[in-house]
Amino acid sequence: MLLLVGLIDASVASSAGGDSFSQWKAAQQRAFQDQMTRRQQLFRNMLSEDWTAVTAEPGQVRDPFPKPFSPPVKDGGKKPLAVPLADDMPEVITDPVPLLPQQGKALVFLGHSLLAPEWEWARVSDYDSPKGLVRGYERLTATRYQDTVRWLREQRQGLALGDWGLWKLVQAISESGHSTDGMQATVRQWFLLSELGWDVRLGYRQSKVVLLARTAQPVYGLAYYPVDGLAYYDLADVISAGESLSIHGQVSDSQPVDFAFYRHPVTVPDLQERQLRHGDELLSLEFDRELVRYYQGHPTVDLAFYFAAPLSEHVAQSLRASWARLEGRYTRPLDKLNALMRLVQFGLPYETDQEQFGREYYQLPDELLFHPAADCEDRSIFLVQALRLLLKVNAVGLLYPGHVAVAVDMPGEGDRQTVGRSAWLVADPTYIGALAGQTMPAFAGVIPEVIGAPVAGRWSSITSGGAGG
Repeated sequence: MLLLVGLIDASVASSAGGDSFSQWKAAQQRAFQDQMTRRQQLFRNMLSEDWTAVTAEPGQVRDPFPKPFSPPVKDGGKKPLAVPLADDMPEVITDPVPLLPQQGKALVFLGHSLLAPEWEWARVSDYDSPKGLVRGYERLTATRYQDTVRWLREQRQGLALGDWGLWKLVQAISESGHSTDGMQATVRQWFLLSELGWDVRLGYRQSKVVLLARTAQPVYGLAYYPVDGLAYYDLADVISAGESLSIHGQVSDSQPVDFAFYRHPVTVPDLQERQLRHGDELLSLEFDRELVRYYQGHPTVDLAFYFAAPLSEHVAQSLRASWARLEGRYTRPLDKLNALMRLVQFGLPYETDQEQFGREYYQLPDELLFHPAADCEDRSIFLVQALRLLLKVNAVGLLYPGHVAVAVDMPGEGDRQTVGRSAWLVADPTYIGALAGQTMPAFAGVIPEVIGAPVAGRWSSITSGGAGG
């Protein structure tokens, strides 16, 4: 009987303990819920219920036609500049963000030393399941994340960060702290980006958690997941086409990430000089290596966005100053155009993107001046921006199969292409020794696509406004 009573007492105690644990767990759940905003509650409920298995599609290819491994030379022309030997090359930049901070310590970003607020978080071991992600999300909403979100918005305004810059800063903050666990960092980044209002999703499979983002423009060369008729890209490039993930849903007010180049950020400049030379014609140009670091890894978007990008302050200032010492030699606008073409044709070594970067990658002018070589897209982007700045003329890109050249709204003899209702003069900075009006022989008679036709001072392929770059 005593044994039986003991068993009954133990059973009652166990039951009471179980009830206490259940009550404690329910109280914790209510505490999490009380701290959540209405949007967060909707988001949490979605994480609990709305998951779909999706298979990755291969990255889109902008131009399937191969580029030549060496640029053609006009009959009787000189050979182009060779790619410099390794000893003569500029220092290669390997880290987009040189340093990552510990919590509450300085973060070096764009050359600035930034002090991020303390942000403590609880580790969750099983983020690779819906229940684990819900628990992790609840714990993150209970932290002082608002200080970090507020700080990020302040940095965006103070440093003139576009979406790309804010993305990189969020990534740096998420990777900082006491843990180097990649999964923990991915979940923190996803949480902050969601709180900033962007349309980002997590996908999981076994022990892998992948951050996916909807973008305002198509991104080339990266696998993506079609969800609800929209493309979600793996910007970290960690998945392959054909790989399936379980992906959560989304709340309705989330916005895509905009990767257009509307402006350049405020840096602590790390200046370097590059000369473009042809005979006694010389341009001495300054560029900012901090911008090169900043744009390293930028997703590849349509060429129109690169042609519409503004020149950075240091490239523009040095280009004006250096051109002012040359311009007096030439009387006609056509002579000035040909001089600028020569400086690009002969002043920049040629390599394809596959040779130089191992993938298709378009360079902005600061990047072009830093890296050893430039292909047809890079040269054309630089020439168009130089013509707009120095000669005050309209110029656009011309997209041929496997090649890009330029058309300029200028009088002169030779080949022309239709731009809007006018016929503009062809100018090819990759056809070595060619003058304005001379088309590369391989594309004689080919009608190219016009990249970014001008409309009322803007470019038709670009949506005005926004905060990309």
